[in-house]
Amino acid sequence: MTAGQRDAALKDANEKMRQYQLNRPSLEVIHESKRRSKQRDNEHYIQALILGSFLAAFVMTPFLGHRIATDEDFRKRLVPSWYDFSIEKPKSAWTRAELHEQLVQVQSDLHERAIRGEFTPEKLEEMRRHFDGVDPKNDKHGWGKLHPGVDDDEDVED
Repeated sequence: MTAGQRDAALKDANEKMRQYQLNRPSLEVIHESKRRSKQRDNEHYIQALILGSFLAAFVMTPFLGHRIATDEDFRKRLVPSWYDFSIEKPKSAWTRAELHEQLVQVQSDLHERAIRGEFTPEKLEEMRRHFDGVDPKNDKHGWGKLHPGVDDDEDVED
């Protein structure tokens, strides 16, 4: 492109730009054309409806789940049998009296062991390091230790 052609192209571009600046539409006309779009007016209502639905479901879920978990008749009406994974609550293995007897027996056993002298400081230190019934001399791999990473000369914290 020669210098003359370039100057002519710049003059032509400047003239077109000046005509655009003089003849551009006013902002009111541009805003009116945007306001005429009635299609998008209902989108806000639809989005608000969807948001409200999700919010209501989010709030209602814990209450509905609690009712399903506690009300047997409601669960049978609402949850299909193929989707009901609830199990019967097992009967307790011990009664209160049996549990009390077992606790009393453990307490008396510990009392008798204390009288026999099984809880001296040396034996307590050994109990803090190894499981009950494990001989530390025959445990060559250290699987019977309560704290496997602690050496024998280190202190074991309570």
